[in-house]
Amino acid sequence: MWCLYLRNWLILWLLSIFLFSCGYQFLERPSYFKSEWQTVYIAPWKNFTSETALGEMLAYELRHKLVQGKFLMPVYDESKADLILKGEITKVYLVPVAYETFMQTKERKIEFEGKYQLIDKREGKIVLESKLSRYEIYRVPVEVANVIDPGREEALRLLTKDLADLILQDIMFKELEAK
Repeated sequence: MWCLYLRNWLILWLLSIFLFSCGYQFLERPSYFKSEWQTVYIAPWKNFTSETALGEMLAYELRHKLVQGKFLMPVYDESKADLILKGEITKVYLVPVAYETFMQTKERKIEFEGKYQLIDKREGKIVLESKLSRYEIYRVPVEVANVIDPGREEALRLLTKDLADLILQDIMFKELEAK
């Protein structure tokens, strides 16, 4: 019995050595972050499109992702924040591309363009600035008829999750580009 226990620990140890030698590491605070940066204010994104709720949906999803990352805590008061993350949505093009029946959408195509900035509030300096461009086809659940535009909200929700992931990755791995 103790041989199985020892064997499992040996396998775990060898696997750990292999993963760390390949460059894998635990997720931690980005090295370019200053130690005083602890909080971030995420404003609803400026939205120049007809999708009025998308700016708030994206800000909400970003807050959720940053809480999971545990290296920046979102605050709801700009005066208490160390960093400010703000963005603009310049283009959203959303069309159904596949139907079950006429009023039941199965897939939606989305084209998205926008930009964002991560700003150090004390210095007023832009820490990170980037443009986003996304083209995706999302499968959405077939909804009941009598809905004016079926699948639209679900596709926008999936888009905000993808964009929040991309922004978080950009924030985490900016240091690799600078080297």
